[in-house]
Amino acid sequence: MENPTRHFQMMLRRIAMMAKRFDGSPESVNIIHSVVANFDSSILRQFLPNRFSRVVHTMFSSVVPTTTTNKESSGIQYADIYKDEFCHVNAFGFAHAGLKIPLHDHPAENAVMKVFQGAVRIRSFTILEETFDEDYWEQEDGRPRLLVRYEGETVLSGGSEGRHSAALGPNIGNIHEVVSLEPHTYFCDFFFPPAASCNYYRPPPPSESLHVGQTLRLQQIRSPADFYCDIMEFPQFQKFNLSGE
Repeated sequence: MENPTRHFQMMLRRIAMMAKRFDGSPESVNIIHSVVANFDSSILRQFLPNRFSRVVHTMFSSVVPTTTTNKESSGIQYADIYKDEFCHVNAFGFAHAGLKIPLHDHPAENAVMKVFQGAVRIRSFTILEETFDEDYWEQEDGRPRLLVRYEGETVLSGGSEGRHSAALGPNIGNIHEVVSLEPHTYFCDFFFPPAASCNYYRPPPPSESLHVGQTLRLQQIRSPADFYCDIMEFPQFQKFNLSGE
């Protein structure tokens, strides 16, 4: 393929411009989702790494000092691809099936996820409060508990058949966990606007004991100590100059 990096850069610039104009409406979410969904996955597969780095990275935070690099590989890779004040794009990779990104949220963010190789299962919950103000949260041990609605499970696949992208909103489906179903699974996340960090939650009962539409409360917890990512080699792009656009 002729210059896949250039094709990817042009798509990211288009996403960045749309994120700059994003007004929070369903129509603007659908437009960004459509661009991501229709982008050729074979271009993204051109960038897949051949090995895992032993440098440790935690999700949406800075690289852990090299004193921690003696940890064994987690089997999960992470790469920051692009970030400005309007959007953030990253990528994850799973070495084998059964690996999990634990239950977490993306406060006040919209996001689109695109699987471009392999497959994942997403279990998601909608936040029923209309605000993230702690006055609306029940407290337990000093950490909030959120009233949520179970939305069920969704399978995304990078294959030629089946669904390969999904969107979440500031409330709808915002709390979720991701489990790899196949080895060598990779996906990209597109966030707009970007948030500083995410929160983690104690896993609820297994899906078999929940029904879609059921309400329950999720307890916020510290970032799980056993969740960390290896840095993935993937193209990174400098902030675009979007002035006047």
